[in-house]
Amino acid sequence: MRLRHALGLTIAAATAALGLPVPATAAPAATATTLHVNKNIFACSDAGPGTVAQPFCTISAAAAVVEPGQTVLVWPGDYPEQVKINRSGTPDKPITFLGGPVDSGSFSANMPVVRGPVGLSAFLVTDAHDVVLRGFRSFATHGTQVHRSSRIVLDQNGYDNSPYRESLLVSGASDHITVSRNSFNHVNGLVIDGGAHDILVTGNDFSRPQSTGLTATGVADLAVTNNTFALSCYGGVRVDGDSPRAVVKNNIAVDGTPRSTSCTTPQDGISVSAQAASTASVDYNVVHAPIGARPYAWAGTGYASPAAFAAATGQGAHDLDLAVDYSSSTMQNPFNRLTETAAGAIDSADPTAPGVGTDLFGQPAIDHPQVADTGGSTRDRGAHELSGMSGPTLLEVAGADTSTPTGPAPLTVVAKLGFRNTWGTGPGSYLIDFGDGSEPVRTTDTTVRHTYSLAGSSGQYFRITASATDATGGRSGAATSFANVNPAFDRFALFRTTNVGWPHTYRFDLNAVSPYVRTGGTIDFGDGTVETVSATQTTVTHGYASPGTYSVAYTSRDEAGEVTSRQDVAVTVTPSLAVLKPGERVQVLATGSSALLNGGAHYGYGIWAPFTSVPANGRPFAESAVTSTAIGTTTDGVAHNVVAANGRVYIADRRMSDGNWSGWGEITANGAAGPLPVAPSQIATAVMGRKLHVLALAGSHVLQATGDWNTGTWSGWGDVTATAGLRPATRIAAAAVGNSLHVVALGSDGHVYDADGNYDRGTWNVGDPTSMLGLPSTPITALSAASIGSTLHIIAAAGNGIHQASADYAAGRWSGWGDITAVTGTDVGSVKRVSAVTIGNRLHVYAVSDGGTLYNATGDYDRGTWSRWGNVSAAVTSPNFSELAVAAS
Repeated sequence: MRLRHALGLTIAAATAALGLPVPATAAPAATATTLHVNKNIFACSDAGPGTVAQPFCTISAAAAVVEPGQTVLVWPGDYPEQVKINRSGTPDKPITFLGGPVDSGSFSANMPVVRGPVGLSAFLVTDAHDVVLRGFRSFATHGTQVHRSSRIVLDQNGYDNSPYRESLLVSGASDHITVSRNSFNHVNGLVIDGGAHDILVTGNDFSRPQSTGLTATGVADLAVTNNTFALSCYGGVRVDGDSPRAVVKNNIAVDGTPRSTSCTTPQDGISVSAQAASTASVDYNVVHAPIGARPYAWAGTGYASPAAFAAATGQGAHDLDLAVDYSSSTMQNPFNRLTETAAGAIDSADPTAPGVGTDLFGQPAIDHPQVADTGGSTRDRGAHELSGMSGPTLLEVAGADTSTPTGPAPLTVVAKLGFRNTWGTGPGSYLIDFGDGSEPVRTTDTTVRHTYSLAGSSGQYFRITASATDATGGRSGAATSFANVNPAFDRFALFRTTNVGWPHTYRFDLNAVSPYVRTGGTIDFGDGTVETVSATQTTVTHGYASPGTYSVAYTSRDEAGEVTSRQDVAVTVTPSLAVLKPGERVQVLATGSSALLNGGAHYGYGIWAPFTSVPANGRPFAESAVTSTAIGTTTDGVAHNVVAANGRVYIADRRMSDGNWSGWGEITANGAAGPLPVAPSQIATAVMGRKLHVLALAGSHVLQATGDWNTGTWSGWGDVTATAGLRPATRIAAAAVGNSLHVVALGSDGHVYDADGNYDRGTWNVGDPTSMLGLPSTPITALSAASIGSTLHIIAAAGNGIHQASADYAAGRWSGWGDITAVTGTDVGSVKRVSAVTIGNRLHVYAVSDGGTLYNATGDYDRGTWSRWGNVSAAVTSPNFSELAVAAS
């Protein structure tokens, strides 16, 4: 049975609006009576005209110009403003402010949010009449205020979880005000005072209120019907002062569980003052007060039960004391619905009580098939009508030819609908709004097709909203989905490549676009490798085994097809990365043009890297101050770069795995090897495992210190000259043979000496190989040393020639001076610096001419051949070199 309207109040078009969610992304059909507000589009302007194409940006701008009979349609969004409403409609042409309705599962995503400034209200209705405010969420210090106004309808609004002083205030002798089907969630309650009259408060849900749900003081002809006051210890209804002819019926005022444990002074459920009691009517309510409170306070006297209340006052003859369960209510889903356990509250409301005819969600009175009607009513008590509908509407949307509703315009989608019903109630109908401004479809079919067109060059999302109604009028919660309509364009796939590592590692940046949903794809790297890529993947990395040109194909797939992009990728070698690749490689530490330089070569790839400045990294000396360089690579793959500068010895490490440099440290510092007695004129290094031996020619003595990377310590300087009995030296070199350190020195007498430090025996021996082998025909000016297996090679520069002598310690014999330049050529000319390293069974010799040019020749001891001199300076455009040190890395 439909409830009659009370006090001459109407709520025009309320029930119609409940079934039509406001589109979120596309405009409904515009009419001459509609002003649009949409802050989310660039074209909005508060200067108007308020059309779909150019809406107002703020609600206030529309409120300032709205005329009787017009609707201000506010699109979803966050509106930080106080909306002042002081323009009026007429009884037959009210002014309507329309947002989106409360959904039967939560606050609707279609509902705009109005955030009033601090200290103010979100909406302020003053000196206005015939205004409807529906479908807004309000956040503000004072919520919404109605002052000195009449025939105002506040319907289906949400007040939730905000620090209001009061969520809704009606004051200033306002009259004929309807507060219907609103949700008050975790806020202070509704306050009506100031001589207001003819007020209807009906169908509202007060969940977890922070004060009395409804307080009315000095209000005539107040009707409070079909409200639910739940999960609060502050009381449900309080009628104070001289408030004649108050009607309190069909409400549920039950604390329920769970309840806030902070409540220490619970209030009475329904309270009526002595002045109001004589003309008040209280009946058909459900009460159950919290511990320490009473269900009723009547003219100052409390009553502990409906029976006691009825016996003493003649009121509440049909009231019930029920512990209604609100276990499904949460802060995010604050609707306190009845359950089957509250059978007494079902189909038992007073059908003559004033109201608006539907519950909070627009459901009519529904006859429960298992509950007998009482008093001729099928209406439930409280704000919620119990139905057999369970959960949200079932909604699945796909494209007509694809699994998702995404594609180019015109796009046809197929919506499949359904619902769950615990009563076994037969089907009713579905209402589906496709969100593009077309008329919502009311249908009994479970499959609905719709075709979208698209104006403009950009894509658009359309919100699809569907609800279901069963044969009894019960409604399921609204369900939403989206259709993504794109302009019609050809799909394409592109990629670009970047060399990101060695040996030949490339990153492929993928870019594919389709009007349909992409599902993935593949990339064929052209070397026999094909990799699957996901729809969201934008990069993939691949390493090629060798340089070359590869035909790469990237295929992007979507729900309707695929597209392939092809291009040739030239895999090349980057010298700076090549020299870091494990293999036959060397690192060079040199000086030239007042700079400290690093370079390198990879013989496996036939590449020299350009010479660049060694990173400063806190370098405590000027590059121009370097007088000698040395380098050695320990077995952990770290190249240790050592220099002499300003009378001290410094070191910086380079990790060959990634090329990163450490900062500079001082070997001659206290706490390391310590200071040298005099400034060194030359330094040299040799490596044994993870130990680096540093030699310094200080005066005519050779001193040695060892850095142990296993322990992280340095030894002090030892005097090799004194220990081994070396002659005074003018140049030095060093190499390791097994566990023996060989210090090769050019004596002041022109002879070459070999001091052998045996670390197994802990002994030093010194020999003069030139006493057996003789000397080159011209004086020696530069020395280097290197080892292959058990053989020590001494390289000496003399005049325009470079000579080599070898000691095979396994065989116990020396070989005489061989003239390397006799087979490599005399391109170098006079040599000022020479350095040698061995890689496998090859001896690489590097020479710096007097003119500063760097040359390189290689002796292959497997083949018994020497290469000609190669001009390194010409290949890498290097500066004129001064000092030189080379190490296999």
